[in-house]
Amino acid sequence: MGRIALNDIRKSFGKTEVIHGVDLAVEDGELVVFVGPSGCGKSTLLRLIAGLDRPTSGTIEIDGADVTRHSAANRGLAMVFQSYALYPHMTVRQNLSFGLENTKMERAEIRRRIEDSARMLEIEELLDRRPTQLSGGQRQRVAIGRAIVREPSAFLLDEPLSNLDAELRVTMRAELAQLHERLGTTMIYVTHDQIEAMTLADRIVVLRKGRIEQVDTPLNLYNRPANLFVAGFIGAPNMNFFETTASDGRAELPGGLHIDVPQDGKITAGIRPQHLRLANREEEALEGTVTLVEALGAETVVHARALDGTAMVTVLSGQPNLGIGDAIRIALDRGEVHLFDAEGQRIDPS
Repeated sequence: MGRIALNDIRKSFGKTEVIHGVDLAVEDGELVVFVGPSGCGKSTLLRLIAGLDRPTSGTIEIDGADVTRHSAANRGLAMVFQSYALYPHMTVRQNLSFGLENTKMERAEIRRRIEDSARMLEIEELLDRRPTQLSGGQRQRVAIGRAIVREPSAFLLDEPLSNLDAELRVTMRAELAQLHERLGTTMIYVTHDQIEAMTLADRIVVLRKGRIEQVDTPLNLYNRPANLFVAGFIGAPNMNFFETTASDGRAELPGGLHIDVPQDGKITAGIRPQHLRLANREEEALEGTVTLVEALGAETVVHARALDGTAMVTVLSGQPNLGIGDAIRIALDRGEVHLFDAEGQRIDPS
């Protein structure tokens, strides 16, 4: 079992409150990812769950038991850190066994757990090496193995791949997903990398300034962001935003393009760069001037400035013949437009 519940969790450092009344339930076997900008509180929240810090108020429950005042050692959790935190003078085998030996576990059980985790992580041939003899990816496997041998009720992972190069991150991300599938154990994963969050998570928790903005599946966050912050944070390149005023159910975007809206007043229309395309001559379009072209081969990211000065980004397939200073006309699929009210909250179609 590994159900974790946070109930009105608050955390202050001195007079500064950094976590503001967080409520969250992580179900047994879920892989939940915390994302948000630097300083949003995601690592602080993880440390509170781990027992490395204490909340100022609120309660933390694991499988229905209140563990708010329990030490980290008595919560049945295992944490994997960004820095690996391996003992350099010990072999891999000794790193894996160290925590278990401190609990006076029988040697036969320690050996079984080490062999099982080494086989699972494919590090059997590394057991007699020291961390200095390992690559970054191998060290990360050992750090994960040290958590696995504890057979915890949940794993807490704090940006575990951030020290790896881009290619190795892709490999390790896939391995982590497979590991979660095999173990079926609850995992809470902190990252600033959207791709990691979108590809790994059962649910994503989007945090800003110590508050939860939205909790949902990756695709629901992408397709139905609850507010402007989530819409702008999830997805790359960032969503385009156009501020306008709606009247009689209609709103005008730069270049004279019109959209239907369910309410009047100030609104922000958002559309993802992937949902824009070059316009045909006869259709309404967002008009502007190209300011930057990023040719990536299979697709091209085109940055432009609309007639009213609004920046907009378009992801086009292939290699269109566009350069800086060219006039551009961009069409959109009106079914892909996201609408937000004056307070930045999502407006659903009527």
